[in-house]
Amino acid sequence: MKNYVLIVLLFLGISSNAQEQTEADIKKSEISTNLLDLVVAGTLNINYERLFENNQSLFLGVNLFDTYAYYDAGYIEKSTAFTLRAAYLVYFSKEKDHAGFFFYPQLKLRTGEVTVDDGYFFYDGETDNFVEDRFTYDVSGVSAGFGIGHKWMFNNKFTLILNGDIARNLGNFDTDYLDNIELRFAVNFGYRF
Repeated sequence: MKNYVLIVLLFLGISSNAQEQTEADIKKSEISTNLLDLVVAGTLNINYERLFENNQSLFLGVNLFDTYAYYDAGYIEKSTAFTLRAAYLVYFSKEKDHAGFFFYPQLKLRTGEVTVDDGYFFYDGETDNFVEDRFTYDVSGVSAGFGIGHKWMFNNKFTLILNGDIARNLGNFDTDYLDNIELRFAVNFGYRF
C-alpha cells in the first residue's frame, strides 16, 4: 500500500513539475519596432505587447521624433513630437498563438512640434539675403481609432507584423494645415519572450 501511495505522490510531483515548466515556457511579452516609420519619417518607435489568454493582448507604444501621419516626411528638419499609444489587439486565429490576422481599437496621445523646410527661398530685405522658408506646426492632441493587420511568427521567437490604422483627432487641433484623420502603416519587427 505504501508503494502505491509513493508512486501516486511521485507521479503527481512529476506531472505538476511538467505543468510548471510548460507554463514557464509560454511566452507572455513581445517587444518590437516599426521599421517603416524609421525609414520613411525618421521616427524611432518602441513597442511592448503583453499577451493574454484567448489570443488577446495589450499593446503599448512610444514614438520619439514623431510626425503626423507622413506629412512632409521628406522635408522634416526637426521634430520634438512624442507619442504614447495604447491598443487592444484581438487575434482571429484559433490555431496560432497571438499570430495571424488581428483587429485593434487604439488611443494616442501626442505632444510636440514639427519643423519642415519647404525647399523654397524668399528674399529677406533686412539681411539682403535669400532665406530658406521654414514652417513649424503643432501636432499635439489626442486621437482614437482602429487598425487591422497580420502577424507572422518565426522560430517561436521573432515576429513580423504588417498593419495599418486610421485615427480621428479629438479636441483642439491645428486643422489649417493638418487633416483630422491620420493614416499610419507599420512594418514591425519583434522579439517574443
